[in-house]
Amino acid sequence: MCREHVVDVRDDYQRFLDAGGDVAIITMGTVEQTAAFRDRNRLPFVCLADPERIAYQAFGVPRGTALQVTGPSVWARGLKATLRAGIGKPIGDVLQLHGSFIVDRGGVIRFVHIPKHSADQPSNDELIVQLQNLKGGNIVGMDEHR
Repeated sequence: MCREHVVDVRDDYQRFLDAGGDVAIITMGTVEQTAAFRDRNRLPFVCLADPERIAYQAFGVPRGTALQVTGPSVWARGLKATLRAGIGKPIGDVLQLHGSFIVDRGGVIRFVHIPKHSADQPSNDELIVQLQNLKGGNIVGMDEHR
């Protein structure tokens, strides 16, 4: 499902730029795997490799339980993602959850979304609203998962 979300972000990339933001993703793959992922999915934004999950730990993104990664709350989104993008080979720790962050130009984290399960992610629309709020000078609050 992570790959599906990345492709959705790619498809809305101009909207992120128009809202005053940019996008970077961090993967658990090696530099070579991350470069291949970026090329294969035609990603126009920065993709960083973190095979040792240092950034995940530094940003407080936890490993999930088996239920958080494969449980009922994940099934419908997982099926949709599989039908849309196929099944990819997992890279890295399959229990590692993902996170979404908005960091301002001063390096201050203004928005955090830590998922309750692997299919829990903010929509692009939600992220873009957060960026627009930040661009407009509004302080964006941390999301309730943090």
